[in-house]
Amino acid sequence: MTNDQQALCLDNIKLVSHCAKKFLPSGLPWEELRSCGNLGLAQAAAMFSPEKKTCFSTYAVKCINNEIYQLLRERKKHCKVESLDRELSAEGVRLYDLLPDDTDMEEASEVRLRASEARARLRTLPEKRQRVWELRLGLTGEPPMKQKEIARRLGCSRARISKVLTEDLTKRWEEVS
Repeated sequence: MTNDQQALCLDNIKLVSHCAKKFLPSGLPWEELRSCGNLGLAQAAAMFSPEKKTCFSTYAVKCINNEIYQLLRERKKHCKVESLDRELSAEGVRLYDLLPDDTDMEEASEVRLRASEARARLRTLPEKRQRVWELRLGLTGEPPMKQKEIARRLGCSRARISKVLTEDLTKRWEEVS
């Protein structure tokens, strides 16, 4: 890093804290947000071109935010695997227990039993929410569907499907805790 780049970073270091504050509700530790933001600031200093007639701080904010967004996307990818371990019922039924696996007959019959338990629990939900979960978990005889496919089939937005699934999981999780 050249002296000019170091000077740009030092002069604009407060931008990192300013940008990182917006991401505090994400649950990431403050130190990690700032560290990631500092990396974005350093990249901005290295890539900045004054010939483009853009203020450095404007460019740096974009780079800092992009770096933090990338960190959040990476974390989200890793969280998907963990979410399969979330309990859906007080009896310990987990989401991964409902996914079909034909490797063992005993396991397959247990999966069917848990699927019937899940269907019984789903019957306590309103009809539209039941339909979303049946499609998501593949309880209708079709393979499990992605949120986008469910939204297309039911004629609503993917964001609405995501909200329904999240609300139901959160509600069930609170009941178990």
